[in-house]
Order: sequence, then C-alpha cells, then structure tokens
Amino acid sequence: VISFKQKRLWGWLALVFIATLGMSGWLKWQTDGMNPWRAEKAIWDFGCYLLLMAMLLLPWIQQSLRIRNDNSRYRYFYQSVWHNVLILLVIFLANGLTWLVLLLWGELFKLVGIKFFNTLFFATDWFMYLTLGLVTALAVILARTQSRLIDSIQKLFTLIATGLLPLVSLLTLMFIITLPFTGLSAISRHISAAGLLLTLAFLQLILMVIVRDPQKASLPWTGPLRCLIKTALLVAPLYVFVAAWALWLRVAQYGWTVDRLQGALAVLVLLVWSLGYFVSIVWRNGQNPLVLQGKVNLAVSLLVLVILVLLNSPVLDSMRISVNSHMARYQSGKNTPDQVTIYMLEQSGRYGRAALESLKSDAGFMKDPKRARDLLMALDGEQHLQEQVSEKVLAENVLIAPGSVKPDATFWSALIQDRYNVMTCIEKDACVLVEQDLNSDGQAERILFAFNDDRVIVYGFDSDRKEWDALDMSLLPNEITKEKLLTAAKDGKLGTRPKAWRDLTVDGETLEINLSK
Repeated sequence: VISFKQKRLWGWLALVFIATLGMSGWLKWQTDGMNPWRAEKAIWDFGCYLLLMAMLLLPWIQQSLRIRNDNSRYRYFYQSVWHNVLILLVIFLANGLTWLVLLLWGELFKLVGIKFFNTLFFATDWFMYLTLGLVTALAVILARTQSRLIDSIQKLFTLIATGLLPLVSLLTLMFIITLPFTGLSAISRHISAAGLLLTLAFLQLILMVIVRDPQKASLPWTGPLRCLIKTALLVAPLYVFVAAWALWLRVAQYGWTVDRLQGALAVLVLLVWSLGYFVSIVWRNGQNPLVLQGKVNLAVSLLVLVILVLLNSPVLDSMRISVNSHMARYQSGKNTPDQVTIYMLEQSGRYGRAALESLKSDAGFMKDPKRARDLLMALDGEQHLQEQVSEKVLAENVLIAPGSVKPDATFWSALIQDRYNVMTCIEKDACVLVEQDLNSDGQAERILFAFNDDRVIVYGFDSDRKEWDALDMSLLPNEITKEKLLTAAKDGKLGTRPKAWRDLTVDGETLEINLSK
C-alpha cells in the first residue's frame, strides 16, 4: 500500500467486504440448526477457504496498486506470492512459539498450586485475542522490515525445490512407463488412486513454479536434467486424465460427495495448468516457454480463486450437490435403504436435514427398527431418545428369554441409571434378557443382549443394598444372533463354561488373568 488515498485500494476493500459478507451469510444459512460442534467444523473449513482466497487475491491487489506494465506483471506476482507466503509462515511460527512459552509458563505455576496464569492464558478470551493480534502484528512488521532475511529463506526453499524437481520428474516418468505393463485396472481397484495421481501432478507443477524464477532466462540445470523435467511436464496431463477416469468410476458407482466434487474441481485446475505447460513446450513459436508458463500460472491462480468463491456460494454448494446425488440414487433404486448414509446427511446442513425429514415419511426406510432409530437420533439427538427410556417402556419392550423370570421394578430402575446403554431397548423385542448364574453363588445374574447396539451387559444383585448393579459390558459377537439365543434358551442349551486360567494372588491381592484360550 502506497497511500490510503488510492481509490483502487478502497475499491478492492469494498469488493472483498461484500464478497466475504455474502459468503458468510450463505454459511450462516447453511449451518442454521446444526449441532454446535458440526457448525464449528464448517466455520473452521470456511476460515481455511478464506485464508487460501486471501493468499491468492492479495498479489493481484498489490499488483494493481503499484504497476501498469504488463511485461513485469508475472515477475511482481511471483515475488508477491513468495513474500506473502513467507510472512504467513513467520506468523504461524511466531504464534506457535509464543503459545508454547505461555503453556510452559502456566504448567510450571500449576505445579506449585497457582492456576492464575493457566486460566489467564487459555481460558480468558480477551487475553487470547489480544495476544494473537499482537504477535501477528509484530510478526508482519518483522517480516516486512527484514527483507534480506525473507529473501534468504526464499532462496533456501528454491534450492530445495531445485533438488526435488528432477527426482519428482524421474518418478513421474517411471510410473507412466510402468502403466502399460500393469494396466489401468490395477489403479481402479484403489480408492485413493485419483488423489495420489493428482498429488504427483500437482507436486510436479508447483515445484516447477517455485524454481521458475521470472528474473532468470533459463532453468538452473544441465541439458539432460532439463530434458528429463520437460518430458515429465509433457506427460503430466496424462496423470490428470487417468485421475479423472478413476474419479469418474467412483462417481458412477456411488454418486457425488463433497470430496469427489472437490476432486473433480482439482482435476479441472490441474488439467488447465498441465495443458498450459504442455502448450508452452510444444508450440513455442520462437519464444521462451517460460514466458507462456508465467501467463498460465496467472490464469490458474484466477481460476482457483473463482472456484473457491463458487464453492462457498449457491453455485457450487458441495453439500447440496452431495445430498441431491445421494437421495437421487436412493429414489431411483440404485442404492438400497441400508446404503443411505445418515451420517453424511447429518453433516450436510439444511439440505441434509431436509433429506432426513423426507426419509422419516418413507415407509420402506422406516420399517427397519435400527434405521428408524438412527434416523430419529440424527434428527432429534441422543438426548431426546434417552428421555423416552423409562421403567414402564423397558418392561413392555424387553423380551424375556424362555426359562427366565420377568424382573420386578427394582431391576428396571437399575437399567435406567445409564439410559445411553439401554436406549435401543425401547424398540419392541430389540433387547433380550437372560438369567444365568455366572459365579455359582446360587443367585442368577441377568444378562441384557442389546442386538441393535451389539453389546451385552451383565447385571448382578447386591443382597446388602437390595439393588441391581451393572457388572460388565462387552461387545456382542456376530455369531450370536437373537434367533440363535432364543432357540438355545428354549432348548435348554444356555450354560456357562469355567475359565481354564485362574487369577494370580500376590499376598492377598488379586491379579486378574484374562486370556481367551
């Protein structure tokens, strides 16, 4: 910024303010009614988007306020991006070290019983905001005044990239040569194939951008290495095409999700980027390919900026696209009711909640008790479901196995002490109660099989307090089904098996030995 009187500066600030306000309003509309921790994650993601958008837009703003010469546009853009990224790195480093010192400060005084500093540093909002702002401002001032230090760090990273780029180029060529012998079918079997291929293409291109200094007329390598790198850049579009194919296979099989939409947009960006470099090498027209590559980098930065804005607007709303795709597959019969992902819908804001509400009136979906329970939990929360748990409801719905006695009110009162563990038992016959003497004391324990939660809870009677207590809870093996349990109880095939391994006692103290065999 040269002067605060510049009209362009205030125009840019107004544009940024309006765009941020619009995207924030859209986020608020999306997250309205979400659980607080889910809304917090959405806000955190939005903050990361804003940071990335700021890093892409800031060089354009700085450029428009300073120069008018198109020939030096990319040179200034390149230096601005480097400068801004390194300032951000200094900000993160300064804040990280400061908060580590404050953490040590607070913990040391906690050792001697003084909790004031720990409370001040980490539980006082005004102090945290003030410290973050102050350290960030000092870090920016330090980075802007120590330009030689920043230039040295830039040169260090450039040298590292200069050494890495030939290695990545060699990897790129070796893998593409291997593909004809292994076939694409090997790639299609792996879920992460598209991500790995896009990562390799991105690494090849971003390292080239780092090394390609617009102030230098040529690349800093000998002839063979230059040939290796240029060849790798020529085949980079092939990686993007293969990644697009692998991604499309997943979309055709399972539909669109947030991750797949973002992957498709990454394919678009990398395709434009890699094809731009391909054209710069193949159709040179007598000019240095580095000149055209600079223009490609400028265009890609604008493309990414536009995509990020659209992702945080109704145009490319990933939640809406994901939910609509998922529900369309279910309604068309491509997905069964069991394949409907309630968790994904629960994470998808207003659109997901609307889809959950539509499933609530879907008889085919609601006929399965477990699906119905999961849906109601997603809509109303676990707390609402736990409130429905009562002694009367449990007594009416828990199935008593043949050969077992129906419990009295004392037992049902013990069950509702931990409503979370028995909330699935409010469904008719979802839980089965079995009586069995597990310790040969003449008093039968009661074993509750919660099949919808795949858990088993053992209750024992305390004769002194005249109350039932939960003694143990474990996972229910898949081999034990409700039908198998009821048949065994009816046929008198329920029993106990003594453990072969005894516990160890050390001077009267017992060390439990729990071995499966």
